[in-house]
Amino acid sequence: MSRFGPAPRIDATAVRPAYTDLPVPVQERVQRELGGAPAHVGIAGGGFTNGFAALLRSDSGAALFVKAAGPDSLHRPAYEAEARHTAALPAKVPAPRVEFAADVDGWAVTGYEALQGVPVALPMSPETVRLLLSTWADAVEALNPPPEALRGLAVKTGRSLTAFRDVAAGARPFPLPASLSGRRDELAALESRIDEVLSSAEIAHTDLRPDNMIVGEGRAWICDWTSPRHMAPWVDTVLLLLTAHADGHDANALFRGHPTAAEVSDEELDTVLAAMSGALLRGWRDRPAGLLSPAIDDHMRWSGLAAADWLARRRGW
Repeated sequence: MSRFGPAPRIDATAVRPAYTDLPVPVQERVQRELGGAPAHVGIAGGGFTNGFAALLRSDSGAALFVKAAGPDSLHRPAYEAEARHTAALPAKVPAPRVEFAADVDGWAVTGYEALQGVPVALPMSPETVRLLLSTWADAVEALNPPPEALRGLAVKTGRSLTAFRDVAAGARPFPLPASLSGRRDELAALESRIDEVLSSAEIAHTDLRPDNMIVGEGRAWICDWTSPRHMAPWVDTVLLLLTAHADGHDANALFRGHPTAAEVSDEELDTVLAAMSGALLRGWRDRPAGLLSPAIDDHMRWSGLAAADWLARRRGW
């Protein structure tokens, strides 16, 4: 139980098609790569997209983690981008290998290395938190300075996070926890520096959450490289620590002990926490029907409460 109530089931958020729902040509391509028909299909429960994602294993023991999205899927571009980005990662980045990537009758199909691990369980133990943070530190060291192959693929700018400033300019307000009540002007002022704080020549993952990581036998891997960007890597450290904070760990101490935080000021950390609080608590608005799993709304709200609580404790609110 987190300090904000039951944690979201990060292993049961997805709404995905079955393997038998894939077109026959897609199944045939997968079977060719797998060396036979899958004897076991383990649909991925985590994630928020509605594309196909599953661990497939043949009778011979060969295994692949396969993702696929059809020509009419809004997630097809993201699946294609993930395959390109993952293939361009330096070898020392702890991430799954791309075993094959193909266009099959308009379907984007990618086979990834079948990792010998399991999804992260919540609440996280201190050992798990340390392992995830250490893995991210290793990834940042391997990613930066950015290799040419990835530098050419990464998005060139950070994300604009303006929820509180939008409300100050007349946008519809969204509910805030008691710790932030009456502080919208302060939050908008904090948030105003976010683009400057995010900006960096370094490359970051930009979606570093426990449900995008796999752990097993003393090591971890970072998955879902859909949108690496030129962004300060310590922002991902903060994002990862939102869950740790909600689980009762000392996020401030963990952040300050991480290599990515070496030159980060208290005000910069608070700027990111304010911007994350606003973006997550506001949630998705006007997203196309069926674009994402309905579970994302609860997940964003829970994460937003964690960001807000961490910020409020830091500032004595």
